[in-house]
Amino acid sequence: MLDLSRHQRYIKVTKSSSRTPWHHHMNRKARLRTEAEKKALAEKRKAHKGAYKDALADAQDLVMQEAVKLREQFPGRTVEYHFEAILQRTHTKQKSRKPTRWNAFLRSEVKAMNAGREPDERRIKATEVGREIAERWNTMSQQEKIDVTKDLMEDLEEHRNNKSLTSHNVPISAFHDIRATLDSVTQTLANLSARTGCHTALITVRRDLDHYNRPYVYLSDDRVGDFFQLTLKETPSNFATRLEGYCTSGVTGVISNYKKSFLQLKSKTSALILDKLRDATQVPVSRMYYVNFDENITAQHGVVLENWPLKKFASPGDIGSMVEVKTV
Repeated sequence: MLDLSRHQRYIKVTKSSSRTPWHHHMNRKARLRTEAEKKALAEKRKAHKGAYKDALADAQDLVMQEAVKLREQFPGRTVEYHFEAILQRTHTKQKSRKPTRWNAFLRSEVKAMNAGREPDERRIKATEVGREIAERWNTMSQQEKIDVTKDLMEDLEEHRNNKSLTSHNVPISAFHDIRATLDSVTQTLANLSARTGCHTALITVRRDLDHYNRPYVYLSDDRVGDFFQLTLKETPSNFATRLEGYCTSGVTGVISNYKKSFLQLKSKTSALILDKLRDATQVPVSRMYYVNFDENITAQHGVVLENWPLKKFASPGDIGSMVEVKTV
């Protein structure tokens, strides 16, 4: 039996309980659409989805072009690094409140408290002593507050500008983004498992060695961990380590290039077949029919199919071998 004691920090199990409704539902009579309305709505959604995907691809191409320019201007980083840096944005608020004298006084007092502490001693946070400092602040007159914070306001403004203008570190930002997101997703999956009883396994690994995140494994319960041991003969953490090695080794790039070239070959072959069909029919045929070819092509245009090199007559997009597509 699998020993998951080493991986307990990854496993969060919540007791399941019966669900009860928390808001009132009203029965409303739905308006039934006609077949024509459904078809028009489907076509509208399809057109919108296609237009959005095209626009998104164009935007990504523009970003990649800018990343290439940055690579030429700053050759110390890869194109992928610059591409990721462009897409990342800070999660801090774009608009901040104007600094107040209270902020300056609070920062000064906390800074003075931490100055007297040992280097290896934990720093005091403003939230921990804010109430105590506020009591002293409230006993001061308005003129005393102005006199005390006269020189502190400039220091606070300089401190805030320094934080806002600090150089953006892409790997560190990605590390914190991944960590925070995984915490949220893990909690959501734990709640889902408690509500519905579903079993979940979540494994995340970094894309390349420039990132700092270690392999992360979440199991909803012990049965999921037992499955790894029974089927794969290894623990989930070992599996995650092997997956990370695969994803960072560059093998995926080779596979990706193969898939891309395979899809391009399928597309070119389909376009070539359609061009040859139009040459044979001498009419602008809208598309090639691989299913019911006799009814849609032979009966209407008088074109017959002979000497197809494969056993099955099918679209190049449905052929699973590059050798067979090249044969076509």
